[in-house]
Amino acid sequence: MLTLGLETSEALGGVALCRDGVLLGEVALEEPLRHAEALLPAVERLLGECAVQKTAIELVCVNRGPGSFTGLRIGLATAKGLCQALETPLVGVDGTVVLQTRLGVGGSVCVVVPCRLDLVYACWFVPRRRAGPIHVTPRSDLLERISREGKPLWVVGSAAEPMRQDLELMPWVKVASEGMNRPSAEWVARLGEEGYTEDELYGLEPAYVDGVTAEA
Repeated sequence: MLTLGLETSEALGGVALCRDGVLLGEVALEEPLRHAEALLPAVERLLGECAVQKTAIELVCVNRGPGSFTGLRIGLATAKGLCQALETPLVGVDGTVVLQTRLGVGGSVCVVVPCRLDLVYACWFVPRRRAGPIHVTPRSDLLERISREGKPLWVVGSAAEPMRQDLELMPWVKVASEGMNRPSAEWVARLGEEGYTEDELYGLEPAYVDGVTAEA
């Protein structure tokens, strides 16, 4: 299956093309917070580099959140427009599952995604299974919880980078590499294709965690 993945949940993002789980090409959105202007040109560039016609796309996958309110809206609107024009099915992918799965470890994992100011979206997996809902928390509160619990833990996601120095002072914590913490359009495409069972074009909505952060 030829699958297009769109990643717009954070300041930086990208698009990727996969066939049956194998990456064919990827284009990064280099300028932060310019998804509205850059997303469709990035798709066109990607298709050109891969010598693929737009009509050959069989599935479109998009990160449905959590993340930037504006970024998620742009990603979903673009994905829905493409799918309607091409009569192609659409799948939304949970961004926290993307990061946890991509990390590929069996132990406890805390996924952290930027929210706004000093807040992060946090989600815990124990192991490979979500241990509770995604919630919004100050970075200081999250660090305090990790310190208090003192249990072996992986932390992954771009919001881990501002906390890296504090996290690495805790010997029971491992922080994913900077590259692993970045959003990945490739993994959005791969997981969307893997989990695809039905078209979500008309029912898919962004995963906003609460009304306050929806203004971010």
